Amino acid sequence: MNRFGFVFVALMFAAFASTQSKADELYVINGLAETLSRVDLETDIVTNHIATLNLYPNDILIVRDTAYIVNSGSADIYLFDIIDGAIVGSIDIGPNRNPWQIAEISPDTFLTTNWMTNSVTKITASGQNLGEFDIGGSNPQGIVVRGNISFITTVSFEWHDTSYSDGAVAAWDNRGDSIVQPIPVGNNPNDLAFGPDGNLYVVCTGDYSGTGMIYIIDTVQMAAVDSIDTGGNPTDIVILPDGTAYIAAGGGWTPGTDGYVYTFDIYSRTLYHGSANPLLTDAFAITLTVASDSTVFVMNFGDDTVTELDSSGAILRRFYVGDGAQVAAVWDSSPCEFERGDADASGGVDIDDVVYLISYIFTSGPDPACDSITGEVDCSGDVDIDDVVYLIAFIFTGGPAPCPY
Repeated sequence: MNRFGFVFVALMFAAFASTQSKADELYVINGLAETLSRVDLETDIVTNHIATLNLYPNDILIVRDTAYIVNSGSADIYLFDIIDGAIVGSIDIGPNRNPWQIAEISPDTFLTTNWMTNSVTKITASGQNLGEFDIGGSNPQGIVVRGNISFITTVSFEWHDTSYSDGAVAAWDNRGDSIVQPIPVGNNPNDLAFGPDGNLYVVCTGDYSGTGMIYIIDTVQMAAVDSIDTGGNPTDIVILPDGTAYIAAGGGWTPGTDGYVYTFDIYSRTLYHGSANPLLTDAFAITLTVASDSTVFVMNFGDDTVTELDSSGAILRRFYVGDGAQVAAVWDSSPCEFERGDADASGGVDIDDVVYLISYIFTSGPDPACDSITGEVDCSGDVDIDDVVYLIAFIFTGGPAPCPY
């Protein structure tokens, strides 16, 4: 060890320096090519087809250094190791499930929505299948998580005439594996997102005849309290910290035509850009992901591009990816800057973090910082009331410190 000590230290330092300087990256699913592309967001260099996916890849979720990729056609989840740049495993969901989206419901535990079987499947990062459960509605699709509750859109597709019945958002108890209650919304709810005001915003596409709506759900009342008529055919939504909501709304299918993006303000509920005056991007804007505090990435399926768009409609960057740019996620290469227990990311552990965790666990408050890791203080693998008790003991009675990363 002594003979190689200097070389070992030098190599470790070089590796550390390389890791620290690594820029954030955008990972893009190419739906038609069934491959994955990587965009270095510091250099703007695009590397296409870094991995071959399975049938009909449909969603991507990045948790720490692993991308979980939902392959709807083959009904499995691919695990892509971002550091190694390779597929390192797969999780079978079961034949004919058509998994649509995936969300992390607690550290290293996930829920997939299964469109064809009106169910959800709970899985772990290690590949364990914890069970499949009936969702209490038809064709579950979009999913977001707050505390112990998952909110899941149920599309209610009518196979006999390819129409849509009234849709709903299912409030799902992640611990009890049961429906809390369905929340009626409009026709064909596709996607949903929480705003910084705590409300849930649901994109209802309608019957693809220009009848798009946004429904606003108060998750305390568990009811839709308002709606915004966007018109057109909105499909996907992201909301920035300042309350500006962006909605992918399709547009022209063929290369060279315009794709559409709508925007509105969640506080005034003012529609800035709807079907009458959309922001323009490349052909067929299908999904979005947050690029910064003031911009979004738009996946343009028809033109095989990703554009970065601001609220004025200016295209700041354009990346040429693989065939059928469908959905993407940003990998944040920096480690968590907050210690365990600092759930509200204030820079210290105090009683405010206890209050924050109680809100997260019991009233669907916002997630603890750093993919919820800061709230998992006892290293049990879950964020629950035990973490609250543990943190109270640490703060007030000299109990053990939160476990290390």
